[in-house]
Amino acid sequence: MRNLSLQGEVRHAVPAGVYGKIVAVIRNTSSDGHLDVDLNDGSFDYDKDTHQDLAAVDAQDTVHLSKQPPAVFIMTSNGHLMAFDENDRLVWNVDLETVVLDSQDEDDDGPTQAVDVDNIERSEWFYASGFLQEESSNANPSNDEILGLNLNNQASLHITCLSRAGHLVSVSVDQTTTLALNNETVEEGSECIGSFENGLQTGCWSGDGEVLALVTFASEDEQGNELNLAEEEHRVPILMTMNTQYEILAEVRLDKCCHGEDVNAITLCWRPDSSSLAVSTIDAYVNDDEAKPLRRIRTFSRTTLELLSLSKEEDGSGRDVTNLQPVAPTWAPAGCSHYVGVIQSSRSLSSKTTVRGRPISMQVAFMEPNGLRHRECKIHMTYDRVKEKEEITGVEFNGEGDLLAVVSLVSPLIGDGEQAESLPYGKVQLYHRSNYHWYLKYELRYSNEGAVISKAQFSDPYNLMVALDKRNNDSMENILEWREYTFRWDASTIYYRNNTTSKGPAVLAMSIDGKTLNLTPLDKAIVPPPMYASSLEFSAPVVAIATIPSFANATGSTGVEFIASMSDGKLGLLKFGDSANGGSLTPGFSPPTVVAVVDLPKSLADDEVGNSRTLALRDLTIIDASADSFTVVAVPSPKSRGRRCDSIIEMSVSWKYANDSPAADITITASLSVREGRVLRLVNWLDGARGSALVELVDGTLLKYSHGGVLEPLENGHLLEPCPWIVGLFDSNADTAMLSPAEDHGHGNAANSIVVGLSSRYRLYCGERLISSATSSFGLSIQHRFLTHVTLGSRPQMRFLPISTLSEFDPLMGSDENALDGYEPRSVERGSRLVALFPHSPSVVIQMPRGNLESISPRALALPYVMMKIKDRDYATALDIMRRQRIDTNLIVDYDPASFLEKGGAETFIGQINKIDNINLFLSSLIDVDTTLWKYPVPSWLRMDHESRAPPQSIEVEAKVNRVCVKMREVMLAAEENGTTQSGKAVTAGHFLLPVLSTFAKEVPPRLEEALSLIKFSAAQVPQKQRKKTSILLSDHVQSSIQYLAFLADYELIFNTAIGMYDWDLAKAVARHSQMDPKVYLPMLKRWRDELPESMARFEVDVKLKRYESALRHLVSSGESKAPDKHLEECLKFIEEHKLHSLGLELFVQDNNFTATVMDSLGESLMTERKFEEALVVFLSSDPKNVDGAKRAAKACEDWRAYFSYCGELGRPIDADLVTSMAEGISSKMGTLDQQNESFAAAARILLDYGQDVAYAMDMFISGHMWFEGRRIAHLHNRPDLAKKCVDAAVTYADTCIEDLAERASTFEATNDKYAEVIVLRRDAIKEAEETGADLHDDSASQFSMQSTASNSSLRSTASASSIGSVGSVASVSTVISVGTKTGFQFTGDRDNFKHKSKFNKIGRDQKKKKKKKAGPAARRMKPGSEEHLKELVMTLTTTCPNDHYLANISETISFLLQSNKRSLARCLFEAYHDLVSAVTKSQVTRLEADRVAKQEKERMARKEGLIYENIEHPCEKEVNAVHCKPLPDSIENVMAYLTI
Repeated sequence: MRNLSLQGEVRHAVPAGVYGKIVAVIRNTSSDGHLDVDLNDGSFDYDKDTHQDLAAVDAQDTVHLSKQPPAVFIMTSNGHLMAFDENDRLVWNVDLETVVLDSQDEDDDGPTQAVDVDNIERSEWFYASGFLQEESSNANPSNDEILGLNLNNQASLHITCLSRAGHLVSVSVDQTTTLALNNETVEEGSECIGSFENGLQTGCWSGDGEVLALVTFASEDEQGNELNLAEEEHRVPILMTMNTQYEILAEVRLDKCCHGEDVNAITLCWRPDSSSLAVSTIDAYVNDDEAKPLRRIRTFSRTTLELLSLSKEEDGSGRDVTNLQPVAPTWAPAGCSHYVGVIQSSRSLSSKTTVRGRPISMQVAFMEPNGLRHRECKIHMTYDRVKEKEEITGVEFNGEGDLLAVVSLVSPLIGDGEQAESLPYGKVQLYHRSNYHWYLKYELRYSNEGAVISKAQFSDPYNLMVALDKRNNDSMENILEWREYTFRWDASTIYYRNNTTSKGPAVLAMSIDGKTLNLTPLDKAIVPPPMYASSLEFSAPVVAIATIPSFANATGSTGVEFIASMSDGKLGLLKFGDSANGGSLTPGFSPPTVVAVVDLPKSLADDEVGNSRTLALRDLTIIDASADSFTVVAVPSPKSRGRRCDSIIEMSVSWKYANDSPAADITITASLSVREGRVLRLVNWLDGARGSALVELVDGTLLKYSHGGVLEPLENGHLLEPCPWIVGLFDSNADTAMLSPAEDHGHGNAANSIVVGLSSRYRLYCGERLISSATSSFGLSIQHRFLTHVTLGSRPQMRFLPISTLSEFDPLMGSDENALDGYEPRSVERGSRLVALFPHSPSVVIQMPRGNLESISPRALALPYVMMKIKDRDYATALDIMRRQRIDTNLIVDYDPASFLEKGGAETFIGQINKIDNINLFLSSLIDVDTTLWKYPVPSWLRMDHESRAPPQSIEVEAKVNRVCVKMREVMLAAEENGTTQSGKAVTAGHFLLPVLSTFAKEVPPRLEEALSLIKFSAAQVPQKQRKKTSILLSDHVQSSIQYLAFLADYELIFNTAIGMYDWDLAKAVARHSQMDPKVYLPMLKRWRDELPESMARFEVDVKLKRYESALRHLVSSGESKAPDKHLEECLKFIEEHKLHSLGLELFVQDNNFTATVMDSLGESLMTERKFEEALVVFLSSDPKNVDGAKRAAKACEDWRAYFSYCGELGRPIDADLVTSMAEGISSKMGTLDQQNESFAAAARILLDYGQDVAYAMDMFISGHMWFEGRRIAHLHNRPDLAKKCVDAAVTYADTCIEDLAERASTFEATNDKYAEVIVLRRDAIKEAEETGADLHDDSASQFSMQSTASNSSLRSTASASSIGSVGSVASVSTVISVGTKTGFQFTGDRDNFKHKSKFNKIGRDQKKKKKKKAGPAARRMKPGSEEHLKELVMTLTTTCPNDHYLANISETISFLLQSNKRSLARCLFEAYHDLVSAVTKSQVTRLEADRVAKQEKERMARKEGLIYENIEHPCEKEVNAVHCKPLPDSIENVMAYLTI
């Protein structure tokens, strides 16, 4: 699909007075034109002489020399080597014949005689090439230089020139330039290396410039006899090689060959890697047959000239390749599947061929390195076979191997006594191979100029130099020119037709193949190249194609839509045909036809002196169009030579139909010179800016061309580097540019323009912003609003960028920052190129490296396209794409739920979708999830355009499925009722039966009963004539509906729903096609229908379906046929079994006796469930009350008040043991200290009230530290002994508290000191964890590891027995894999190979298993300084300070002791608590102050070292710093203050 386009043309000329023809054009590429001359010797001044306006030739043919460095060297066949600067001004001219004569005079050792240059006999010079030769700056080499150690040697450019007479001349460019600048004789900078007495036939430098291969002729035969070459018809060639010092490396004799007068009798070419060379000769004797000479291709090695291969046919017969032509072969570069290319004719050229005879076809045959012929390239015959003949003169591959240049000479056929009607002319054809087919992609023809090509060569992979020899029409003198052509590959030539109502193709791919234009409608058929859907034949090879822009073809015009530029300078006008297929094999495709072929105006085809020239229009661009005319702008080939700027012409092309034949006319409307520089590209605006075009110069400057020849700079700047491939949007912010490209944007805002370009180094730019550093091809789609490009590299991808985000895109940011709202790139095959982006579907066509095409639909295009279709309510298109691309159809609802459910979206959906299966697919895929939140996020650039989008909270996600099902069901049932949908489509009753069933089945929970009822109702609507004697529920209509319902729900669930409806016929119909055994369900259904009463049958069904409440109702209603007692017993048993007491009370509300029984059963059930409080209420709510049950429940829940109340209600005495047991049970309850005090108080109350046991009650008060209450009860019951017991208990408790408080003070101080050490370790662990990314709570940062003498780096790399490793450490691997692991699996020593043990393997079979040691206290011991250690210290510090309950006990004890005349003990307890408070406060203040000082010191040291200090704090520090002891109540403090006085 790729086409070759001309990117630029530069013309150069040799000054007049130089004869012959150009045989070599050499670019000065050594050190970017720098010359090794002394610029400070005062002989010249580059700065002063650089811009002198020197004429090339004056009236006396005196050449004014330039003083700028030479940029190009030209050698002519008569022996002139000329150097030109960048402005094509002559720098120097070396006469090679003079150099040879001077060398001969020096060899004669006689006086040098003056040489008459005009009268000397000149030989034919045929070859010149440059190479770099190392030279030393010193005349006398030192020892180091002899040893090759001199590093000051520089390589200078030397040009080797060869002549047929055998002369070999080397020209030093540096010396010659210095002589020219000093106005000295330039020939002194050249040296005649030597002359071969038998002449030179051919020669060539290797690609690396290190070996020179030459072919001369032998003077003696192999026996030493001299040969008379003048009389010998067959000569013996000698092939030899030389190095850069012109020393012979090797030589070899070739077979005798026919020499004749052909200069190309012997030719050679080097392999691109310079490892071997191929020689083409005409062998005189082939198979001992002297009458049949044959041209052969031999390959020789570089070093020894050993014969490697000989040209043979590939069929294995050993036959020679015949009819090879005397054209120098070419060798394809590395990586190509073809190697040596030679010209071959279809039959011998010596055969008689008349003017009207069968022409001889030519081809380029390819030879593999082993010499076997393999495939060929057919050469297109693009000349007039009746009046002209063609001769191939050269063939050459470019550096990339993807272009093959074929040079030919076309001459007029002249009969006897006839004169030639035209002059001979040359042409260059460029071929490209893809999918094993050779395409003629471009042709340079010089028929209008009568120029003959003397040399054509590739200087760069896509830079072609062509040397011309043409005649001046006025002076009849030969003019020598050389022209530089720059080409570029276009990924594809695609015509996008935006008129969707037309029957023509929307995406038409055009591929050039000589005179044939191959056409393929990609939207109708993906035809792999080299095949095509249709083709057009032209009179000359097509070189360029221009298509009508989008603003014109959207109007549905039937005028001209294409322009084809041909190599002869003519333009072909094309339009789409009117026939159905128009000769195309693709259905629905009518290929275009040629309307007219027009010549360009003669004023364009004349140069500055009036001579005709071949006009090559490039970058044809249509900027305006109407029904019968259009306006075209283009860049023509330059009229003058050496100009550094291009021109742009504007032409108006119109046509009229006269007698059904169009007559076209071309008028030039504007012409301007681009003074800013050369034009690189001229393209249309992608959004169709009428009357405007985008211009890019070779330096990346962007200009805007307007109708009438107005050229102005573009406001948004320029590209960072020249980009041969560019696409521009005139107004990227305009909605019409995004949605309706057919509208006119010629008067839009150019400040919002966007230009995307791809450089020759495969960098993708958007203005001055780099998008990608490795991109092979790209495309910009205004319909999809995406920039799509294919990246290069080991993992190529197709990436997508929204147009709205191009100005903010940053390729240096991570993928998260540049994420396209969840749309990931698409991986493609390496070497893929983007061919086309379909405007009306989310499809992309890419071409594989092999040449075949693939059409894909990337997610990044499909999802936004579907969203836009949903937004436009084109549900039919959206659903079709979602089905094909497997996109979740929930997006139809989730994109805008409010619009779908409340604003007519569901009605539109039902009206557009014609297939019931598609509606079922949509309904069956519904889920209660918003797919736009996680799976298909709506792009921000698309969300901004959707202002009416409802917020996500407009619909509850949990209810989405139910709401959609209800809405869809309502719409479908309403359509069936009305007989038509919203779109007007007629529907009948039952048309939406299956979708309605889907809505019932998809609801949560499924409404299968309504679905089965609908099936039964629809079966009843079947016409009577279609019914049979069998049940309608067994008909095909019902069965198919049940089968579909089973697709959405399980058969067993449907069967259970059917029997739950108590419809035995429907259940039978459901079970008929299920996987249930008829032996099971048929007897079961028969029993329910015929054998059991209706209530019992339904009871069994309900029990089977576990509908126990309904089963109980039916069981109660079946009591009429049973005995009352037995019936009630069954009911009570069923109630107790399924815990239906509530329903049982409701059903038997009239039966008081049975109600009481149910209540008692409920109470017992609650007692079993250990719900004692609820059981207590139920027992007491029964009528009559169940006091025994209530007592059991009260005792179980320890409600002693209720228990003793009911005991008193019965009037029974209470046993003392029961009272004691009850009190002990309550006092033994576990809980908080407050709860325990309440339990002791309750137990004491029970013992006092119901057991009259004052002593035991006093024990309870003492256990609860209730001193005042105990004293009150003792005095109440007149028990002084118990009062004294209470005081003694308080004294004992006070002594215990004093000891405990003292111990708490010492514990807190020690623990706080330990905490100060551990917290430092944990801070360091946090810092290291942040640096290394390790776990914060890794216990490996222990006190031992952090205080070890080893550094952190050593801890991270070395494992020891005492240190598991620091935070983030990685244990080193040794023979024992046990460091830092949590598993017991390890290999130790030589046992690492014993991985498999079994009874069949002796390894480890006889060894005893060691018992694992139980983990003791040492194994559970925590590591000092670990996180667990810190937690333990924090818990100790927080629990050391007395809590509120303990403080209350201390306060009450102090107060009681003071009232009991125990002042000294109270004072001791008071001071003990104050000592604890003082110790805690002092310890905290001391630690905090030390910590503050340590932090200040660390900060000072960090600042001193130039580091940033970061204060790290552990999460537990705030809690620990806030630890303190609460003060005693103020009343205690005041009393103790009074008592101290």
